[in-house]
Amino acid sequence: MKKITILLIVFFITQLSAQDYSFDFEEFEKRSYEYVGTFQIQSEFLKLNDSSELYKLSFLNKENKDYLDSHSASLQLRGSYEISKFKYSLNIKDQLTFSINDEWENNFSIYESFINANLSTNFDLQIGKKSVKWGKGYIWNPVSMVGRQKDINDVDAGLEGFWMLKLDYVKSLSGILQNFAISPVIIAVNRNLNEDFSDEEEINFVLNNYILIKDTDIDFYLLLQNCKFKKFGADFARNILPNWEIHAEYLLEKNVMKSWWNSSFKIETSIADIHNYIFGSRVLFLTNTTLIMEYLHNDSGLNEEQMNNFFTTIELATSGNPILLPAIKQYQIEDFSNQFLMKDYLYLKLSQPELFDILYFTPSVFILYNINDNSRMIGGDFNYSRFDNLNLKVKYSLLIGRDNSEFGEKNNFGKLAFQLDYSF
Repeated sequence: MKKITILLIVFFITQLSAQDYSFDFEEFEKRSYEYVGTFQIQSEFLKLNDSSELYKLSFLNKENKDYLDSHSASLQLRGSYEISKFKYSLNIKDQLTFSINDEWENNFSIYESFINANLSTNFDLQIGKKSVKWGKGYIWNPVSMVGRQKDINDVDAGLEGFWMLKLDYVKSLSGILQNFAISPVIIAVNRNLNEDFSDEEEINFVLNNYILIKDTDIDFYLLLQNCKFKKFGADFARNILPNWEIHAEYLLEKNVMKSWWNSSFKIETSIADIHNYIFGSRVLFLTNTTLIMEYLHNDSGLNEEQMNNFFTTIELATSGNPILLPAIKQYQIEDFSNQFLMKDYLYLKLSQPELFDILYFTPSVFILYNINDNSRMIGGDFNYSRFDNLNLKVKYSLLIGRDNSEFGEKNNFGKLAFQLDYSF
């Protein structure tokens, strides 16, 4: 009788346990679709530098201002749908901005819209608009032949892609060569397709070859325009220690046109091969502090004399020789709107999660130093993510430099921005 009682007790306990830990296998099945949305609100405030030449050019014959502000709200949706060996991905963003001209502006962009076909274990084919990020650098990627350059004010932001056809072959190996991949890409350019990829109608063939040798990532890149050699690049990244990484990139580009203002207030041009490169390191200290250091060389950038000539030309045009203004503004749009206008820069960034033991708080500071004219941009952000799916950020930057220097002649002294991101 005791044995029967014990068996009954065990039986009921087993049944209760089965009910407590039961689960539905359907809940763990892979869904055919995925999606995520981000709603962002941002406000920016600029303190203007009314003594700079670019300020005088911007506000010529206009009411002078001490500050500028802009406010925006955006909605970004990313999703995918998978059927068998085919997967469609879509990434769209709609942004509404209250501009400096006291006007509302709406901008809708398709960041990505492509189909991925899993042809076999080793082959994948992508057709459509795709964002491709190549390179090992944090602040700049010279080898990014089929992608857009990062914004130095927000290097982690998503980038709009280009319409392309891309094939990936990946093979894992044993021995010294641990991994091998090759990715040919075709990008066509015409008036209706990828018009901001290059200035001419052409067919671009790009090849990326990746290898992993003894824990060292190495890439080789090649770009042909209409079957003619245009670019060659290479990069590598390796961990010297578990908390110490080094990386570098190199790019050779053929027949690059460069324009600048000479001392006679005329534009000169030249066509030459350029060599761009960046090398740097990332270190994680025992205090959980991350340090990023990078040096970059932009071979097509201006030297100090050429930069000085441009600002002298603006001064002449705004003070009594307006005949130069159309050429100056055209040059500003086409040749003076890049992020790295001169040749040599040094970038340093420090970030420290939970500084002063404040949970969910991550501040960072950085400096972008122009080695050629000693001007600099100093900035950083305060990131707070205490609440689920909600991120708060305050960003700031200060521009420092003498007259006729890159950062000293910007039309503002600095910027303060407030940003709220909500994901769903």
